Amino acid sequence: MLQAAAAPTTEHWSAASKTATGITGDIELSPTALVAAGKTFPLSVAADVDAFGTNQGPKPARLLQVTRAFNPVLLHGNTLCSPAARWIAVYRSAAGKELTMAVFSGKTQPRGEDDPSLCATYFYER
Repeated sequence: MLQAAAAPTTEHWSAASKTATGITGDIELSPTALVAAGKTFPLSVAADVDAFGTNQGPKPARLLQVTRAFNPVLLHGNTLCSPAARWIAVYRSAAGKELTMAVFSGKTQPRGEDDPSLCATYFYER
């Protein structure tokens, strides 16, 4: 008999930067969805990479693809990305207690934060 697949784990993260506080507020993140300011962005895991380019050097990261064109208004009339977000890279620091979320609008999978389609970088903590 097949067992039902476990639901993806959803993690709560508190906004820790001015950008995150002013645009997304606290978020809920899972491999299948980002919930920011009450809006749900459908996601799928595109890749887990060992060396995503960041301002602090290469870091292990998860690349998520936004699976539906969606660019809702979030807090204070802002959007997550303009034009619509297509990719989200997330990586942790401080023993997993801090999360960086880099959002991209490009058609191709980004390799780092120096990608020209970077819209914004958001910081969260637990």
